[in-house]
Amino acid sequence: MAVPTSLPFPRSNMSEAGLTAWASGIASTDLIVALGDYSGGAADDLFTLTSHGLISGDQLYFVSQDTVGALLGGPGTRVFAKVLSSSTFTPWSNRLLTTAIENTADGTVVFLKTNAPAHVAHQLVNRIIVANGDFTGGTTEDLFNPHLNTGAHGLVETDTIKLLYKSAAGVLTGISVGTTVFAKSVTPVAFETAATSGGADIENTADGLAVFLKTS
Repeated sequence: MAVPTSLPFPRSNMSEAGLTAWASGIASTDLIVALGDYSGGAADDLFTLTSHGLISGDQLYFVSQDTVGALLGGPGTRVFAKVLSSSTFTPWSNRLLTTAIENTADGTVVFLKTNAPAHVAHQLVNRIIVANGDFTGGTTEDLFNPHLNTGAHGLVETDTIKLLYKSAAGVLTGISVGTTVFAKSVTPVAFETAATSGGADIENTADGLAVFLKTS
């Protein structure tokens, strides 16, 4: 019997360094935050995002949704975009775009656009934190609450997180998309942000959605 001299590439896991290398290449343009209209629009199961930059056949992974049924399937579900215009597309379940996905509700869906192998893409999705920002009125101001379907956000104090998206300028005041900030005052269900490790929390000025990528 021949003895193998090398091991196959692990398909269910990879080194932290390798995953970090993939994650470091994710930019804000790889995040698609689109409003879904499952029925009654220009086309059923239509998603709208101005200047989305997609081309038909682009591979997207479902990260989060604000309404169950806005996209059928759980986090990590792979879909393929069929572009209808520069601001609209529909999701399909196969690369040949022959099987449409029939959704059941209107809502906003966050996708990750990546050509990474599926086993890598699923781990990248697990690093993305979709959170509602509450700048005032809660028990702690300037707080971010991760969406339940993104799971435990997995942060610890002073972890680095890169801002991929914010719905309004004041959701993270003075911080532009693509900037790395630090997690602060982390609890199992919420966190704040700081511009420097262990620094003062960022004083935000608006409620809204933010999407972060955990980079450490």
